[in-house]
Parts: sequence; structure tokens; C-alpha cells
Amino acid sequence: MWQPLEKNKMGIIIRQSIKNSVVTYVGVVIGTINVLFLYNKFLSTEQLGLYTALTSFPLVFAGFAHLGTPHVGVRFFNLFADSERQHNGFFGYLLIAPFLGFLTFLLVYIGLKPSFEAAYTQNSPLLINYYWTFPVITFFLIYQTILEAYSKVHLRIVVPAIIREIFLKLTNSALALLFGFQYINFNQLVLGIILAYFLGVCFLLIYIKILGRFYLKLDFSFIKKPVFKEMYQYGLWTMLGGATATALPHLEKMILPANQGGLATTAIFNIALSIGLVIAIPRNAIASISDPLLAESWRNNDIEHVGEIYQKSALNLLIVGLFLFLGIWCNIDAIFQIIPNSTTYQQGKFVVLMVGLYSLFDMATGLNSEILKNSPFYKYDLGFYIVRFVLLLIANLILIPIYSYNGAALAMLISVIVYNLVKFIFIKQKINLQPFNIQTIKVIFLGIFTYGVTLLLPVFEGNFIHIIFNIIINSLTILIIFGGGVLLLNISEDLDNVFKTLIKKVQGK
Repeated sequence: MWQPLEKNKMGIIIRQSIKNSVVTYVGVVIGTINVLFLYNKFLSTEQLGLYTALTSFPLVFAGFAHLGTPHVGVRFFNLFADSERQHNGFFGYLLIAPFLGFLTFLLVYIGLKPSFEAAYTQNSPLLINYYWTFPVITFFLIYQTILEAYSKVHLRIVVPAIIREIFLKLTNSALALLFGFQYINFNQLVLGIILAYFLGVCFLLIYIKILGRFYLKLDFSFIKKPVFKEMYQYGLWTMLGGATATALPHLEKMILPANQGGLATTAIFNIALSIGLVIAIPRNAIASISDPLLAESWRNNDIEHVGEIYQKSALNLLIVGLFLFLGIWCNIDAIFQIIPNSTTYQQGKFVVLMVGLYSLFDMATGLNSEILKNSPFYKYDLGFYIVRFVLLLIANLILIPIYSYNGAALAMLISVIVYNLVKFIFIKQKINLQPFNIQTIKVIFLGIFTYGVTLLLPVFEGNFIHIIFNIIINSLTILIIFGGGVLLLNISEDLDNVFKTLIKKVQGK
């Protein structure tokens, strides 16, 4: 990877990033099984649509209700870090501030109940029946986010990822099976989901206690210091920007239930979305662990290091993203053939294509949001988020009534292209950094060539064995041509080093 500022710190970051990626992909496998097989098999499309809402609406609500506290924790922790003084009461602040935000949200949520009912009663009445579950899940999501941010500043992201990606999803698997075999009813399944979020927060608290970082000391003397003004201003800005960013991937799931088709179209969209967003996982993992490093680089005014992260992240994420995109899109027909209720859900095929391109374009432009968020230009990042949000909202309101879930996916693709182009131009002009080089072009042409070769491969029609055989042939072709081409052309020094390290381990050296 990029050259470290401190070798021991970068070593921790690399190890945590790799482990986090493994955990996240395991979580993706579990989540994919949940959505594509278990919940798809046992729940009606309306019930699956409600399940989607239960995991989407609270994420959006929590993004506003936590008042930007997780971002404040990451950016300002080093100013308070002192184990002997229990970090000067910073952990106590992280616990109290979002609670005040949640109370404010709850009052607003109750006041807007008539509007909620007016929007969803006609096409998605099931949402009204579970109106009170949303703020409960929101509360637990707020503290899950806070505690994960506190773990992140201690460069510990793996255990929180295990709780989020494995524990919660395995719990959902168990609940789906219990429901499918009629040991519990749908109401109990929803209560089980709420209980899982509660336990997740408890486990995070226990983990922080094990780390020896569970300090309940309260010291708000910093409120009188100049840093507090900067903290709450930064928190409010990043709350608006972060909440908008959180709302973006879930906006369609909030609009679709209000339109014709209701929760059923939401379920079709969500299954296709889940397949397409697999591509974006490496970006999420790298971005999560790079946040503290970028914050430190900006504090030291080390623009060269920021630029190095920018270019290397863009190239490596493009390679990994294109590899995953080819693997999914070249096998998309086979993927839909092996899931239950394929006739219903294969209608979302072109949602997968557009969401895949959405993820790929976002990865190809590197960690631009993280760079801006940690820079003196963080306020501009909010402006860009707002522009993207407004563009996405308008596009959804126009396209969803016409094209339903396909319109939602197209709106996502349009918004991400415009958004990243605007950030690219801004960073180039203000910081004189850009993420592309000649290797970027090589990767794109190699991907196009690989896709062309897969189109020439024979397709075997028949039973389940033939479907799996098609997937294996396509995947091996992509691995050999695209993966081998990346290594043969020495496109990425980082991936070359990873490959050489793996070979040495296999050889026992």
C-alpha cells in the first residue's frame, strides 16, 4: 500500500483492513443468503419489502439523530487522547450527545406521523402497522455507529465488523428459519430483529470494556475552550453531509413503497441492489480504516501523502471493482436462475447492471469524499452531498413513477456520475490532486477485452448442474484474463506485492 507515516501504525491499519475485508465479505455471503434465499423463500414480497424498510428507514433516521457525533469522534479524538486521564471524558461526550439528538428526532417523528400515514397507507399499509419499530431500531443504530467510531479511533474495526456483519446477519438467518418452519410468527420475527440490534450494542460495550477504553468519566470543561466551537460546527456540517450520504442509498427504498406496487417493488429492487452493491464492499473497508490516517495527514499538512492515498486507492479499487463487476454481470442470468421465486425477482436484472456501474464509478474515483471530509474544505463536501441528494430526489420522483425500480437504479447512476465528477474537478482545482494515470486506462481496456471474451463462451442450457458449470466457466475466464492481465502488465505494485506474499506463504517461505 502507500508509504506509512508511522510504520507500526500503518501495520495495524493494513492488518485490520485485510481482516475487516474478510469479515465484510463473510457478512456479504450471509446477507446474500438471507435476502436471496431465506427471506426470499419464506416471506411474501410485501413482507420482504417491510424487512427492507426495517433495515433502511432507521439508517436514514440515525444519520440525522446522532448529530454528527461519530465524525466528531474520529476527527477530534487525538486532541483528547490520554489514557491516564481517561481521554478527558471524551467517551462520555460520545454517549450523551447523540441521546439528545435522538430525543429531538423522536419528537419530530411523532409530529410527522400523519404525513407518514398519508404517504404509505394506500400502497404499503404494512408500514403503518410497524410504525413504532422504526424509532426503536434507530436508537440502537445510533449507538452502534457511535461505538464503532470509538473503536475505529483506537484502530480496532474487526470486532465491530464481526458484530455488524456476522452476528446481526446470522441472527437474521436464524429468525428467517424459525419463521419459515413456523416456530415464530411475523410479529415475533420483527421483535427478534430489534433484539438483535440491542444485543449488538451490548456486545460493543463489552468489547470496549475488554480493550480497557470504557471510561465513564464526564468532563465538559472543553465546552469553554475554542475547540468546542469547532467540534459542534464540524459535527453539524458532517451530520447534514453524513445523513444525506446515508440517505442516498436508501432514498429509493423510501420512495418506492409510496408508489404503485408498494413494498413488492421495494423487495424486487432490494434483491437486485444487494447483488450490485457487492462490488462496493472493498471501498467501504478501505475508506473505514483510511479515515484516521487521512485525518492525521491533513493535521500534519502532508498533502503528498494524501495524494498518494488518493491515486493508489483509485487504481486498486478500480481493479477490484471491475473484477467483481465482471464476475457478477457475466453470470447474472445464472444467478437469478438459482434463487427462489426467480420469475419475480429476475425483473431486477437491469437494476443490477446500473447499480454495478454506480459502484464501479464511485470506486474508480478513489477516496474523494474521505479526503474532503478530513480537509479544511469539509464544508464544501456538504454542498456536494446536497447537490447530489437534490439531483437524486428529483430523478427518483421523475423516473420511479415511469420505470419503477429500473427508474430508481437509473437515478442512482446519474447522481453518482455527476457527484463524483464535481468532486474530481473541485479537488483538482483546490488541492491540485487527481486519482488517474495511464494504469487506469490499461485496467479499463483490459476489462472491456475480458467482457468481450466472455460473450464468446458457450452457454449450457438445462438443470442446476449446467447453471453452476456456466458460472464456473465464466468466472475462470475472468480470473485468468483479467486477473492474470493485471499481474502480467504490472498495473498495480500493491497487488503485485500482495500476490508475491501469498505465493511465498503457499510455498512455505
